[in-house]
Amino acid sequence: MENAHRMDTSASPTPPAIEQLDTDSNLVMGLIGGAVAMVVSAVIWGAITYVTQYQIGWMAIGVGFLVGFAVRYFGKGHSQVFGLSSAVLALIGCALGNLLFYTGAIAREEGIPFLEVFIFLLLTPAATIELFTLTFEVIDLLFYGIAAYVGFRTALDIPRR
Repeated sequence: MENAHRMDTSASPTPPAIEQLDTDSNLVMGLIGGAVAMVVSAVIWGAITYVTQYQIGWMAIGVGFLVGFAVRYFGKGHSQVFGLSSAVLALIGCALGNLLFYTGAIAREEGIPFLEVFIFLLLTPAATIELFTLTFEVIDLLFYGIAAYVGFRTALDIPRR
C-alpha cells in the first residue's frame, strides 16, 4: 500500500526544450546577429528617408523588430541583457540611418561623392555631433524610443497584453 502513494521524482521540473534554450544562449552571437540587422535596417532607414525626404515612424518599428528578432534568433537568450542589447543596437541603428540620410543629402547638395562625405563624418566626430545637433527634432526622440522599445520586447519575445 505504501508504494501506491509514491511520487515519481525522476522527472525534470523544466521541459527539455526550455533547458536547452537556456544552456544554448550565446550573447556574442546575439550581438553579432543584431549588429548585422542594425546595419541592414540603418541602410533601409537612410535610403527610404533620402528618397522620400521624410522620416516615417514605422521605420523605427522595423529597425527595432529586425534587430530584436536577430538578437533573439542568434542569441537564443531570455535574460534582460538580450533585451537591453537589442534596445541599444536599435537606437544605434536609427542614428546610423539618420547619418546615412544626412550624408546623402550633403553629398547631393554639395556635389561631393557619398563615400567622401561619410568617411569625413566618421573621422570627424565634432562635425557629426554638430550635424546631429543642428538637425535634431523632438520627434527623433519618439522614433528612437519606439525602436528601443520594440527591439527590447522582440528580443525577449514578451507577449503583449
